[in-house]
Amino acid sequence: MCPKQPTRKASKPVRSNRALAIPVTYLMLFVALITIISATYSFAIIKINAKASTLKASLAKQSMQQLDDAVRNVAWSIGASKTVYFDDYGGSFQASMFADSLQIIIAFETMPSEVVLNGSIGKVAYVLQASEYSDVGLFVKGDIRAIVNQSFLMTTQLYIDENGGNQQVMLCYRPYAVSTPIGSKNGKPLNLVRVYLINLSLPQSLLLEGKFNLKTTSTNIEVTTKQYELNQTVTSVALTGKMGFRSDMVWLPISNNLDGAFVELEILVCNVGIEKVGA
Repeated sequence: MCPKQPTRKASKPVRSNRALAIPVTYLMLFVALITIISATYSFAIIKINAKASTLKASLAKQSMQQLDDAVRNVAWSIGASKTVYFDDYGGSFQASMFADSLQIIIAFETMPSEVVLNGSIGKVAYVLQASEYSDVGLFVKGDIRAIVNQSFLMTTQLYIDENGGNQQVMLCYRPYAVSTPIGSKNGKPLNLVRVYLINLSLPQSLLLEGKFNLKTTSTNIEVTTKQYELNQTVTSVALTGKMGFRSDMVWLPISNNLDGAFVELEILVCNVGIEKVGA
């Protein structure tokens, strides 16, 4: 019978290595967990800030729509006024006295064209905070056409533009033209061609930040008239609107006979002032 071998005991260095491995493992897990938490937190903060910017942009658009409502409510009623409140949306409200040029050109089939209005129209804008989302080119109200002749098309142009890398909500107005027969003159049908235009009249340029109130006031209506006698059969008149770099034409029907027609042109410009009120 072989003698029993003595049991071999683990050496002390093995115990030491095992004891050291457990804290190191926990430390590595802890560092990895902290890294994940930090990355998740940073990502969440970015998303929260992005959503906050989007929310503020949405609220700024709503305030600009309220400003448009106020302008259209007071327009054509001299002395009428309305106030709109703007909260702090993190951007700035800007208005220029001479924002853009506007030309209206009239043309008949048998006559050369003529510029009947040449001036500037006011524009206002709310410059938004920087955002990762872009709505540049989006029309909140209206569309890109520089002149319209259909009642269902708004004269309002409320759209998103770009300013120095930031998006801005722009507000301005385009001319609206209509024609109607109103009688006769010297044996020829007499037609009234009328052009309506709301102009944002600004006594001075504005740059506003934070919270503020804007007052819109219908100040006056400027009327320009001119009459044309046509000695040939002409069925329509063309009006071209040129606003900035945009040019569009509309055709308006006119009543006539074999001797021709008379066309009375009226251009009505309603000036609506915008100013800051209150503290």
